[in-house]
Amino acid sequence: MSLGSLNNSASIMNMLQPKNATAVGVDRLIRKEVSLGSIREMTPPQNHIGLQIAPFLEVPSDDVIFDYLAVETDGLAPARAEDAESELARKDDATVGQGRASVIDWSIKDHYDASEVNHWRELATIVEAMRGGSLPLTISGAVNDFASKVARDQARRRRKLDNRLEWLTMSALSDGAITYDDGRIKFNVDYGRPADQKAGNAAADLAAADITDGVWNISSNTHDPIKTFNEINQLMFDRYGVHVGSVIGSRKAFNKFVNSDKFSQRAGLGAAYTGSGSAVAPDPAYLIDGWGPLAARAVVENATGIKLIEYDAVYRTRPFGSGTVTSNRFVPEGRLIFLPAEADLSDIDETQVGFAKTLTSPHPEGNWSPGFYEWEKSDVDPWGQDMGNGIKAFPVFPFMELTYAVNVTM
Repeated sequence: MSLGSLNNSASIMNMLQPKNATAVGVDRLIRKEVSLGSIREMTPPQNHIGLQIAPFLEVPSDDVIFDYLAVETDGLAPARAEDAESELARKDDATVGQGRASVIDWSIKDHYDASEVNHWRELATIVEAMRGGSLPLTISGAVNDFASKVARDQARRRRKLDNRLEWLTMSALSDGAITYDDGRIKFNVDYGRPADQKAGNAAADLAAADITDGVWNISSNTHDPIKTFNEINQLMFDRYGVHVGSVIGSRKAFNKFVNSDKFSQRAGLGAAYTGSGSAVAPDPAYLIDGWGPLAARAVVENATGIKLIEYDAVYRTRPFGSGTVTSNRFVPEGRLIFLPAEADLSDIDETQVGFAKTLTSPHPEGNWSPGFYEWEKSDVDPWGQDMGNGIKAFPVFPFMELTYAVNVTM
């Protein structure tokens, strides 16, 4: 039962921590099984893609050593004479690599002051006394008001945790590294993307794709999306034997493709002339039914085999005491991230980790199981009750070299 399903006295009593409980957690406001079940039932926002790219992998401890296939070869089977013995397959065709990762604890809490807690406990006493009967509307309404507040707070905490997980994965893919510094904890994890595959890097020149210093200019009408995508695809295949399968980018960046002169040529459109003889550039959207940015994007996808993943997810922040809300992008609007084709990845590594995973380890407040957890704690000075949620998690990318990122000038 979720915290938001409190619509009758039975559900209210099932949610309440029994006042006469003798087990650990007697000072709780909400039964642990209800609160823990609720946080784990929630799902990430629909516009998050991080856990699709690096899904959860449960691990037994915070410090993890994992194996992956650093080099996998298939080779060619040798011939055998009719009366000869078969050649023994080499066991070192696959080079096993090892990675080390530390899972980090991410958590956040809300505080409820003494007046809220005392009022809740008084109502809980009444609910227990009337177990099996109907509650007066004033009592059930007051209980539901507080329960709704608790549910909203928990949903907000879960959203912040989901945002953190998304930030970790998308930061890694965007920069090839994660840099974190909140003034108390500071760390940097470099996943090893080659310098000439990094966005905005001076070493990232790919002349055939019109990329200089890790930047591709699509602000003019001379850019060639099909050519650029194909050249990046060829580079990755020549280096690693893996094709590009998809590219993550903003709507604004993808919609710029239609401005390329290549599409006007494809439509067979030349300049039109006014009565004075002045040339006027045609607008295909007004001349060809169904033409526009989406049609241009479809042309690029079909011509290159690279799927365009539109991504504009943000998280919102507001400084304490301020009324100004800032939308922060997980990935810069002017950045494209090319990912390897899934079909090719299965030929490289079939271990549990694969291309990427988000490792999650057990926490005592999660009943010693991985994933999201919850807790309650009584505070003094000032007296009140804390309710919190968290997760121990961190992404790993053994094959970050199979990704390519570029900045775009729009």
